[in-house]
Amino acid sequence: MFALVDCNSFFASCEKVFRPDLEGQPVVVLSNNDGCVVARSPEAKKLVPMQATLFSIQHLVKRGELCVFSANPVLYKDMSRRVIETLQHFSPEVEQYSIDEAFLGLHGFTHRDLTAYGQQIKATVQQWTGIPVSVGVAPTKTLAKLAAHVAKRNPDLKGILDFNTVADVDAVLAAIDVGQVWGIGGNLRAKLNAQGIRTVLQLKHADEQRLKKQFGILVLRTVMELRGVACFPMEPVAAPKTMRIVSRSFGHLVTELSDLKEAVATFTTRCAEKLRDDGLVAHQFAVAIRTSYYRPDNQYAAARSVTLAAPTNDTATLIHAAMPLTAAAFKPGYEYLKAKVIATELTPADAVQGELFATPVNTEKRDRLMTAIDTLNRKLKPDAVKFGAVGLNPTWQMRSDYFSQRYTTHWDEIPKVKVGQSSRLASPRSLPVNN
Repeated sequence: MFALVDCNSFFASCEKVFRPDLEGQPVVVLSNNDGCVVARSPEAKKLVPMQATLFSIQHLVKRGELCVFSANPVLYKDMSRRVIETLQHFSPEVEQYSIDEAFLGLHGFTHRDLTAYGQQIKATVQQWTGIPVSVGVAPTKTLAKLAAHVAKRNPDLKGILDFNTVADVDAVLAAIDVGQVWGIGGNLRAKLNAQGIRTVLQLKHADEQRLKKQFGILVLRTVMELRGVACFPMEPVAAPKTMRIVSRSFGHLVTELSDLKEAVATFTTRCAEKLRDDGLVAHQFAVAIRTSYYRPDNQYAAARSVTLAAPTNDTATLIHAAMPLTAAAFKPGYEYLKAKVIATELTPADAVQGELFATPVNTEKRDRLMTAIDTLNRKLKPDAVKFGAVGLNPTWQMRSDYFSQRYTTHWDEIPKVKVGQSSRLASPRSLPVNN
């Protein structure tokens, strides 16, 4: 038995947690560079569509009818961690599927009323973190995701649906578009539609041999999951990372190589920090740059890569490798919108085999230096200590005109509570417990 816990309007909900004044207000969160809407509170879904541009909703913002926030990934990641830690109180098996979703293994919970257990999960996550969730329970992971999908959209279910208690599951599946099935993307949905498979129920009863021949074993397993046969086990331990990518759009179009190098050096710094957090080193490193897709002319994209002399997560070494790659990819006369760095061929830092003819490097000393830099940056502020290649006053940085505070990870941005004669103590809703 499985449960899928899905955070409702996660990014928007994170912004509301520390702003009780936004309760019941329409809130949207924008993509990187304040581009378009990527998250909406339930109230905002009545006003704006997903992917709406900031320009198209600016009139609502100016009239005070819509609250807008720039993406705040540091806050969202930490709130996600809090939700996962809360869920670990309810099952020994918790598999984080995405930043706002997690599977719970409920094997052996058959003696419990799982609908009531789902309500307890929902109430506890709400109380401890301030994040509203929906819970779907079913014999397979695919059905659990569909149950959560239905629970989120049907107010009568109050956010909980256990398919084991539904008298006619097929009637529910007949009302769901096949594109909502876990693992059925846009292209596959179009191919299934072309064969007359438009609902989840039609996919459930489709000929399995024909599906396997046309679409492969994964689609066949999905069909078996819809029939109640568990084919996807719990994976509480995350699969080893095979690459690390840091990619950002610029706040304005960049034409100078110097600006491009500063941006790539900054992204490389973030990539190296992620590698060290993961305990990994990279043997391949690549830099990619491109112009805007939305300009019909003057388009250009290029990527360059290098095999490093020895696997590393040293920021200085990776910046040293990235700079000539950026220069090689750069072509004058173009306006660049985006750059990214990619670290591949990752291996655990403590499992690197030395090379007989490699240039000697005092790795222990370099590791201590990187540890010292990471410690200072965590204790003081990001980039309190940084390499000169990232620049002092970058002008290319992304737009984030509606950026909120990083309430849970930065000392100078924690919520402040003012207590007066008529003030009341803050409720757990406004100041979540740090579990």
